[in-house]
Amino acid sequence: MKKLITISTIAFSMFFLSACDGIDGPEPLDTAAGASNNGLSSSDLPGDSALGDAGLPGRGINDMAGFNPDNIKPEDIVETVYFGFDQYAVAPAEREKVKRAVDFYASNPDYKVVLVGHTDWYGTEEYNTLLSDKRCKAVQDYATSLGLDASRVEIIARGELGSAVDVAKDSPEAKNDRRVEIVKFK
Repeated sequence: MKKLITISTIAFSMFFLSACDGIDGPEPLDTAAGASNNGLSSSDLPGDSALGDAGLPGRGINDMAGFNPDNIKPEDIVETVYFGFDQYAVAPAEREKVKRAVDFYASNPDYKVVLVGHTDWYGTEEYNTLLSDKRCKAVQDYATSLGLDASRVEIIARGELGSAVDVAKDSPEAKNDRRVEIVKFK
């Protein structure tokens, strides 16, 4: 009888633990090239005293007189790089877009590079601002590894501003909100 109870307990424990594996949630599997712990956590968020005008240290649209991230003309968007849910690494399928943008800026040295990061509406405002900033930094890092001069790059982390609200995570609207727009600006 003792063996039967022990076997039942082990079987139930294994069933219970395997059921926990199926819970849906963010899976930041490819969020930063070469890093082993890539997810964002609340400890990554900057404190209120460290926040600048745009919500992140040392950055803001005040540095770029005349640039309005709410009114970007479609013809000023050089490329748009898309990301998976809760991810910020430039996916292999999106790297060619960054290369094309780098080639464009090499041929047009008078333009400044503006990276405008976006997220979907899931998560807190602070988390989404940080995630959009990390997406911009990932695009910047990849572009500079291809030869783009980092001093030409400005980052604007918009977070969830302007995202489609109350849509499913796998909806086309939410997928389109997870992006960095590479914008030309003089």
